[in-house]
Amino acid sequence: MKQYWIIDEPCVIGEFLLRHGISQKAIKAIKMKGEILVDGKHQTVRYLLQVGETLTIIYPPEDNHMVPVEIPLKIVYEDDYLLVVDKPKGLPSIPTRQHPYYTLANALTFYYQQIHLNSTIHLVNRLDKDTSGLMIVAKYRYIHDKIMKDLQHIDRRYRAHVKGIVKAGGTIRLPIYKEEFQMKRMIDKRGKDSCTHYTVKAIKHDRTLVEMKLETGRTHQIRVHMAAINHPLIGDSLYGDGQGNFDLDSYMVGFVHPVTKQKIVITKKQVCY
Repeated sequence: MKQYWIIDEPCVIGEFLLRHGISQKAIKAIKMKGEILVDGKHQTVRYLLQVGETLTIIYPPEDNHMVPVEIPLKIVYEDDYLLVVDKPKGLPSIPTRQHPYYTLANALTFYYQQIHLNSTIHLVNRLDKDTSGLMIVAKYRYIHDKIMKDLQHIDRRYRAHVKGIVKAGGTIRLPIYKEEFQMKRMIDKRGKDSCTHYTVKAIKHDRTLVEMKLETGRTHQIRVHMAAINHPLIGDSLYGDGQGNFDLDSYMVGFVHPVTKQKIVITKKQVCY
């Protein structure tokens, strides 16, 4: 990855890079394995930049030891810095003991090989294996660092059918706690602060289509919170009485692009009730 600036005031390269959000760790990696160019000539971080000069940073290639696996990917947005993929239900985000190879990370590794991208996998947001929907992926460590500095700009919206009739929307602020070696989470004061906003979209018989917006991103957050107000996701066997086949879907993501600073909003088509 390359990045360049046209200098508008004198500044030492090292200080300039720090001002533009490049960490000391990243600067060290650039010095060791990348390149620093000023008007095409190699320079050190101590070089004093002058007005009108062009500073170019070439980031070092990243080692990816993930096993590439050819798994179909539905990429709904892509540019030079990041992509957004629509993850299917049943596909884990990262390798686990139970799923060492059949994951989104392995699929992305295969895709990166096809497009000759020398980088490891940087997931900005993760979805549980049984949750489908939109995930943001940074192509480079530097881009991931920039987009993760302030997560408040990332807007995530979900939808799912829940049990019972939800009469009105609201906000759930309940701490989520996990016992060691247990998969199931619980509402407990020992847990982490968690916040879910929800709105009612449609009601049919004894179930409700609900849309959720997250302020925090705890594992199983929506499932735990909706169960806590006695409206578990239909089909959820862990937090309800279903058979394990629920329809939680991340249908929208919005974020400020870490390079262009533009607001990017990607929305999937509305599902029919």
